[in-house]
Amino acid sequence: MTSHPATAGSPPAVFPLLADGSLRLECTPALVPLLHRWLPLLPYAHTPSVDTAAVIRIAAGDPARVDPAPGAPVVRLGAAEARVDAGAARMTLHAAAGCAGVVDLAGGAADFVVPPFVEADAEATAWDLYSMCTVACALLLGRMHRALVHAAAIVAPGGGAWLLTGDTHAGKSTTCVNLITAGWRFVSDDHVVLFRDAEGRLAVEGWPRRFHLDEGWEHGRPVHVRGEVDPHQRWPGQWVRSAPFAGILFPRVEAERPTEISPARPADALGALMRQSPWLLADRAQAPEILAFLRSACERPAYSLRLGLDSYRDTDRLLRVLEPVTRGEG
Repeated sequence: MTSHPATAGSPPAVFPLLADGSLRLECTPALVPLLHRWLPLLPYAHTPSVDTAAVIRIAAGDPARVDPAPGAPVVRLGAAEARVDAGAARMTLHAAAGCAGVVDLAGGAADFVVPPFVEADAEATAWDLYSMCTVACALLLGRMHRALVHAAAIVAPGGGAWLLTGDTHAGKSTTCVNLITAGWRFVSDDHVVLFRDAEGRLAVEGWPRRFHLDEGWEHGRPVHVRGEVDPHQRWPGQWVRSAPFAGILFPRVEAERPTEISPARPADALGALMRQSPWLLADRAQAPEILAFLRSACERPAYSLRLGLDSYRDTDRLLRVLEPVTRGEG
């Protein structure tokens, strides 16, 4: 067994999650390795940490002291379940490996506790924290008039960010890296934050993480074994923290058919976007605002992107297919 006790007087490790410092994570230093999968690859040392920011705090403690809110779970993500106490504007989270916590929606803070002793590999605990941090961030961001979306975001030469969202193995990561190698830039491969900039325009800020790519990607032949790639090391200088929102692509792999695009109706785009991010309407107090926000996003250009092996092997083919879509963006 491995112990992760909180050290008396030891300051927490602080990770500002947004460029303006308005959301941050604080974690007992001994627990930081459990967040390896979740923590975005951000320039934390160069990002301000604002005292009034919304905050997620993680420390060792007794999860049994966190009583679940009444009623059925409103969100299940991985092995974590979230219940909402609407009257108290709070959410409780409990996960299979024993982690638990409370999100104070009105106060803009979340407190998670990890059992003081976890198994040596800590695999299940790490996944629990991944799910819990994702849900907590989504709910806190909703109160900040922003939306966390499970999607990649790639920036076309004109400067507009296109979301790529779809099921696992839909081709999001491969499409991202093919476009990056063709000179496009990227915001994230996993989670993005939709918001309105100072002029009221839709924009995207990213939480980049390690890409999980088929190891046959560079040779143009899928081998169905995935490996991790640090995008900052593999494509230095091609990450941007935020970009104006241009539209949405919904990729899906149909290996034996040619790559092509077709328009997606706003209602279909909205349904697909929400299906990938089940937390979006979990906070009833903010649900109408979030829904209106997402509808605005889905009124922008949206396309289904069918991916065949022709574009997997040939990035120029993918660029030709996308050229009519991106011609007027930016």
